[in-house]
Amino acid sequence: MTPPRQGSPTRAVVLGGGGAVGVGWQTGLLTGLGEAGVELADAEFIVGTSAGAFVGALLSSGREVSDALTSLAALGQTIDPDSLAAGDEAFLSAMRQAGLDTEPTPALRAIGRAAREASTPTEDVYLGLFGTLGGTAWPAGFRCTAIDADTGEVIVWDDGSDVSLQHAVAASCAVPVLFPTVTIAGHHYMDGGILSHVNATAAPVTDVLVVLSCHPLGSPGSGGGGSLAASVTPDAELAPLRRTRRVVAVEPDFRDIEGPSNMMDPNHAIAAFQIGREQAKAEAVNIRAACSF
Repeated sequence: MTPPRQGSPTRAVVLGGGGAVGVGWQTGLLTGLGEAGVELADAEFIVGTSAGAFVGALLSSGREVSDALTSLAALGQTIDPDSLAAGDEAFLSAMRQAGLDTEPTPALRAIGRAAREASTPTEDVYLGLFGTLGGTAWPAGFRCTAIDADTGEVIVWDDGSDVSLQHAVAASCAVPVLFPTVTIAGHHYMDGGILSHVNATAAPVTDVLVVLSCHPLGSPGSGGGGSLAASVTPDAELAPLRRTRRVVAVEPDFRDIEGPSNMMDPNHAIAAFQIGREQAKAEAVNIRAACSF
């Protein structure tokens, strides 16, 4: 990240979860914003959850975010679309069985048990999907969320945490039952987007908060990074934050491709990329205006 210009407002960028389709959309949106002269990589803080953790890690590292599309191709070669759809349905079933009306922590522990007991690709194979991050130093200002599958605790890692970028991002993306939990220092970690698919509260207070939500702002999400608590929508999460900073929240329009299983299907990523890139033309105006003091 480059230092902010003298007198420029400070910015935090939050990239939410949303499966393979979310990766494609965020990648296209960021590409289009860059083409319009809006570089979110310059933000003081970038917070990523699940799909957004992968895209955010690339963005904050100064890498081409389009590298994420290559990794999605590898996902499609590792797990076929039918298995992705079946795994996503198993994830939703595990969420229902955990009890959506219970306290979040016990429910997250139950989902964590289901994740550890599920038949999934091996952890080594899964980590290989994030090989592009192997050996990459943790970027300053980048934060990544995950959930401890053993305790149900929501974790936020940053450049002061003793964890590799590859392992942290893989953990944040580890949809329970579909993918294996990721082992870090003896603990098992899973998808950071189960309770909230944006985790905007993990962002430090700045003048401007830009949120790229892969799900509609009034929806808790559905599958492939949907949230556990039906009452936790991005709009509800952002409401108190709007009192302390300017907030620009961007949501996609996936009417042609969205569905409970389709969000995990990498075959839809290119279409989502094009949607995001086109959408960036209008969103660039909104973000630029929010950053003008």
